[in-house]
Amino acid sequence: MRFLPFSLALLFMAGVSSAMAADGEAQRARTGGSGRSHWHFGPFFEYRRAEPGPASWWAIRPLYSQVRDPATDTAVHDFLWPLGTFHSHNGAEWWRFLNAYGDSREDDPAWSFNFFPLWFSGCDRKDGGYWGLFPIYGTHPHFLLMDDWEFVLWPIWQTYTVKDVRSRAVLWPLVTWRDAPRSGTGVWPLYGTATRRESEHGYLLWPIATWADYREDRDTPGAGSSWMFWPLYGQIRRAREEQTLVLPPFFSHARTDSATRWRTPWPLVEVLHSPVRDRIFVWPFYEAVYGYSYAGKVRKEKVEERTRRYGWYLVEDSELETERTLETRFTVFPFWTSERRFAKRKDGSRTEVASYTRIWPFWSSATENGLSRQRVLELNPIRHSEGFDRNWSPFWTFWECADKPDGRTRHAIFWHLVTWHSGEKSKR
Repeated sequence: MRFLPFSLALLFMAGVSSAMAADGEAQRARTGGSGRSHWHFGPFFEYRRAEPGPASWWAIRPLYSQVRDPATDTAVHDFLWPLGTFHSHNGAEWWRFLNAYGDSREDDPAWSFNFFPLWFSGCDRKDGGYWGLFPIYGTHPHFLLMDDWEFVLWPIWQTYTVKDVRSRAVLWPLVTWRDAPRSGTGVWPLYGTATRRESEHGYLLWPIATWADYREDRDTPGAGSSWMFWPLYGQIRRAREEQTLVLPPFFSHARTDSATRWRTPWPLVEVLHSPVRDRIFVWPFYEAVYGYSYAGKVRKEKVEERTRRYGWYLVEDSELETERTLETRFTVFPFWTSERRFAKRKDGSRTEVASYTRIWPFWSSATENGLSRQRVLELNPIRHSEGFDRNWSPFWTFWECADKPDGRTRHAIFWHLVTWHSGEKSKR
């Protein structure tokens, strides 16, 4: 207890504040609450508790932060973010620290522990354990798109299953073979054949000569064939798709029963036309995308999406419209961002319900659900990055203000060392 007077003095000198408000419902756990108890010790310590409601948030920056909402059984713990994080929700947990990660669930025997790329271990839902020390030996029930993956001195030997078909490889990818019904063999890159769904594929001196024969399949463009002699020419001729390639993959023209696409050359120029989307792309200078409502194979005239980009996402101007909402966004990355969301009425009028503006790295302003917040400085050029906000943004926040539902505005300067309220508290 001998440290208590000294600690209290530090808290007083740092301008610690507590603001109690009996207004509104608790915000989500990720933001820690709107009406709340709020304590600060500069940028280093912060505590929030929703009033009313069980949600809370506290942080000892930059070492640790915690967000918790017992009402939704949700918790987030960050350790020296982004080095480590722990998440739990409704009995499910997952965590990561550097390149180690894992997950578990209370009502499920499955769990995993991984130290990428050297070690993995765990238990699947059938209560079967597995482990692996890469590249020496290992078994894994579900890895990437493979089931029952097993390897010994990889790539000397591996075997795995995909959709109940067993595949094996010696000195992968040099010698491979696969069981029926999707049988196949290959001595890469000399020669190989394979059966995939309703088609037969083959290669000779891959990728110089490749070919395929297709039978009718309801989930593909239909029966037909394809072949390519790389790098000169290739073609696809199927019931619902035709494509011609010259110097593949640089020049191509593709046509299906509902869309047409030109690449001249890829990836620099692409033009796409379909019932739901038109796209013109000239990399890295310009891109235009128009999205349309769609009924069957008939395009409706109403444009629901308009997006233009310049300088490969450096400048973006977009608009997304539905029957009830309209969202607009204009960005000059990273210096300027403006976002607006409107609610539409039946009479055609609209009301702004949310907005966000950022002038990087100086200032940002956000308004949503009746709450408004401004911040100076704003060094983070990405809006939706909660880990940054919880663990790092207070270190560069010179000034911040938040409009509260009770009619007051809470101000904080010098990294929350000084705080005060302005405006009058509304009567209830």
